[in-house]
Amino acid sequence: MRVRGYAPATPCWSVLSSGDPAAAEAFYCDVFGWTSTRTEDGATVFLLRDQVVAGLADSGGNRTAWLTYIATEDADATAALVAEHGGTVLQPSADILPRGRAALLADPAGGVFGVWQRVRFAGAQVANEPGAICWSETVTWDVAATAAFYGKIFGWIEQDGTADVDAHYHEWIASNRVVGGISPMGEQYPPGTPQHWRTIFSIEDCAAFIARTRELGGQVLAGPVDAGIGHAAHVIDPTGGAFLVIELLPELRHLLG
Repeated sequence: MRVRGYAPATPCWSVLSSGDPAAAEAFYCDVFGWTSTRTEDGATVFLLRDQVVAGLADSGGNRTAWLTYIATEDADATAALVAEHGGTVLQPSADILPRGRAALLADPAGGVFGVWQRVRFAGAQVANEPGAICWSETVTWDVAATAAFYGKIFGWIEQDGTADVDAHYHEWIASNRVVGGISPMGEQYPPGTPQHWRTIFSIEDCAAFIARTRELGGQVLAGPVDAGIGHAAHVIDPTGGAFLVIELLPELRHLLG
């Protein structure tokens, strides 16, 4: 689905920060059928049908991870709110001209996320279709504390999940619209797993995706598993970046729109 803009407090952009950008670029272009290009400021972006779908950056020696950016009208003010309410400003707001202004932040439990203030670039130009990001969620040990923090920062309201497949799942609501999720960690997570944000991609065939991931040197931590709304898999790219993919049930694919 073509996206032309994002309301404030909506996840709008995801970037893979990788310790081996060249290897990551090759993997994602193959497994999702993306191409890649460079922006005016030298950043690498992935394209799906010539529309920007996600970004790629060098982690500079830090671990490889997908980073979720949330749209804001004032990156400086949002960063100040994060610090005021117990979070951490990892990288202060800075211009990324001519595209926008961004800050790198962490919630009180260590979950890292970014905020993006649009100048000429709003975020992903395509979403919610096979080969594109369809969902972003906070993975947490403490739903109540997480909901309280993000409610203060973005005005989000937490509610029980509406898909009716997991009684423990929760959703983020902004301006009467579901914008993301909260996934509680349980016994399937090793003790000490830090709170984090997770990026989820829509795919057409979960079994085929898993097979291709393995062929390309990636790992499959779980899947395909029945997620209630479709078949999902938790995978890691060859450079260490973890993400989820989901093949929605045919009768539920309208949810992506």
